[in-house]
Order: sequence, then C-alpha cells, then structure tokens
Amino acid sequence: MKRKLWILTLLLLMPAFAFSAWVKQVSGTTKNLRSVWAFYGPVSPWTTVAVGDSGTILISTDLGQTWTPGTSPTTQTLFGVAQDLSGDIPKHWGGAVGGDTAGVILRTTDDGVSWSTRAAPPTVMHAVSFADSMNGMAVGESDAIWGTTDGGFTWTQKSSPFPGNWNGIFVDYYNTHLAWVCGEGGKIIETTDAGATWSAQTSGTTATLRALSFLYANPWCGVAVGDSGRILRTTNNGLNWMPVSSGVTDDLFDTYYGWGVFRFTVGANGRILRGSWDGSTWVPETSGTTRNLHGVNYLVDVSGFHIWAVGDSGTILYKFILSGVENSSSALPKLYPSCPTVSPNPFISYASLPGRSSERFALYDISGRRVGTYKGDRVGEGLAAGVYFLKPEGKDVKPLRIIKLR
Repeated sequence: MKRKLWILTLLLLMPAFAFSAWVKQVSGTTKNLRSVWAFYGPVSPWTTVAVGDSGTILISTDLGQTWTPGTSPTTQTLFGVAQDLSGDIPKHWGGAVGGDTAGVILRTTDDGVSWSTRAAPPTVMHAVSFADSMNGMAVGESDAIWGTTDGGFTWTQKSSPFPGNWNGIFVDYYNTHLAWVCGEGGKIIETTDAGATWSAQTSGTTATLRALSFLYANPWCGVAVGDSGRILRTTNNGLNWMPVSSGVTDDLFDTYYGWGVFRFTVGANGRILRGSWDGSTWVPETSGTTRNLHGVNYLVDVSGFHIWAVGDSGTILYKFILSGVENSSSALPKLYPSCPTVSPNPFISYASLPGRSSERFALYDISGRRVGTYKGDRVGEGLAAGVYFLKPEGKDVKPLRIIKLR
C-alpha cells in the first residue's frame, strides 16, 4: 500500500516537470547500437552503457557529454544490457547478452566499466533482466530462457513448454520468482517460481512483441510493445492485456517505465513515444532522426530525469526533464563528487552512513523537494516508501540515490 501511495504522489507532481528537446550526442561509432542502460552505483557514479553490433560497448560517466569505447570480450552483436534493479550495495552488477550464430552472456561487477564472458548459449540471446544482486534471467531464440542465482557468475537453461523466439523479459525486483517474457506471434508467458514452470497469457494479438516493462502500483501495471505500432497494457499482472492506440504504424522495439512517472517507447524510423505512467495514453515526440531506435533507458536524480535512446549508425539521443521548476533547459546539470555510501540501501526502517553519525544530511524526494534533515546514523526514519536523494547539508556534491522499501 505504501508503494502505491508514493507512486500516486509522483503523479501529483507531474505539472512541475519541464520537458526539453531530444539532443544528439556524439557516440564516436557508426556501429548499430541495440540497447542502453543507466547504471546506478558506488563504483562508477553516472555510468551509462550502450551496447551494439560487433561487441560494441560504449561508456559515459558524464551523462553522455563524452562516450568512450569499453573493453569488450566479444565481437558478437550485443542486443541487451541491464543492471541489478534492487540498488543493493556494493554488489552493483549487470549483464549484456547477444550473439550472431550462437549466444553470449557477459557480466560486469563494476557498473559497466569492465566485462567478462560468463556463458555461451547455443542460440542468440535478445534480452536480459535482473531482480537483485543474485537473480536474473535472459531470453533469446529457439525457446532460450536462461537464469542465474549467483550474481551472473553461472547461468543455466530453463525449460519452457511454449516454443518460440523470445525478445523481451522483465523480472520482478520485489519478488524474484516472478517474471514475464514476450516474443513472436504475440506470445506472453509468466513464471511465478523463477522459471521452473511457465503459463501462457492472452495478449489478443499475433504481432511480434519486442519488449515489455512493468510498474509496481498494486496490482502490477505492464506495457508490451511490438511490430506495426502495437502497444498492450495490463493492470492485473497480465491476467488481461488490452490494446492501446499508439497512433503510429512503425515497429516498436523497446519500452522503459523509469520510476513510475514517465514511460518511453522507441522504434523504427526514429520513432519516440512518451506515455502516461500506466501506459494508457501515448504522444509522439520529435526525435530529430529517421534512424531506427532500438533501446531506451533513463536515470533519475534530484535535478530531474536523464533519458537516452540509442539506434542505428551509432545514434545516441539524450533528453533532460527538469523537475520542480517551471522553465525547461536542455543543458546538463552540473556534476559533483559523489556523496558517501549509505548502508543498507535499500532499507526498511532507516539507513546510516558509517563514520558520519554526527553529520547532518539533507534528503530530497524525486521531485527535488526537500523532505527533511537527518543525522548520519538514522537517515530516512519515519518516511514513506519511495526513492530519495541524499547529500551533506550545505555541500555541493552529487546526491546519492537511496530507496526505502516500506
């Protein structure tokens, strides 16, 4: 119930958000980029990772002002990249998947800075999703569903009674046993036991579905996107999927919901759609490109929302949504050194900053509104569940994202 309340609070803050235009960033490559992920973590703050053809891995640590090639252990196409969504510290790990004639699964333990090959499935892998610092799953062609329970160090193949080529997966970051998968022929399947068994859901379409994402709003609100502008939404864990008008006929390749305020979907011919938090309405945005866009992701901090879309020929687009103000700007916010680490994070009752118990820290909500001042030994005590940002009082440092679970 508390999670639902903080999501509704975000919706009430919507009028305070100001939207800037999409800006093209210089990627330094002409390779097609297939996926992007904004990594949160103490190892490399502000690290954003884009992956693509020929094993391309690009890294930015300054919100995309500069992109540098990462060290990739493969030359195969990388179709998906994702991070542990839970915010566990210090185990900020993630993975990338792909393949050409066979599959590959990569692992990072330092927020995308370095990578190692952890598995070589016999078929091409299309997408990957992680629930926490231990559990994740990846999907691909020829019924491929693989899982890890040890932080991506080892992977094993899961069985599925439903044949097909799978394109998208979302693993629940509150219940690691729950996941949804979508693919060809409009297929959507669900597991409630970490992939041991699967059940089919009725999508109402035969169009190929490319990606899906969910938002915890009790019950789960989910969106699936696919070919010919197809968008489906559910408000009950996928028991019922309903078609939603996208207003376009372009194939849609990826969708991401962020922290319950905005959804973005990208697709062919430079198509970008911005959706309401529950996926019921969508409006087109001007991307400034006609190149296919394959991936979208964003991070949020006290200044606002930072969104990236990536696509063909090294295309990287950036958008900044300013929060808590009435005027918009496409300028990047100033970057500062990081705030000290909080433990635990996420937390239930309160968190603390080791060795900083007597210092005072300012806490902000997702809209940029200051919600309180805390000493370093009991940060967040008495607050509702949600996402907050912490920084030492009176100091210009990059805020630290913290999560209160309940």
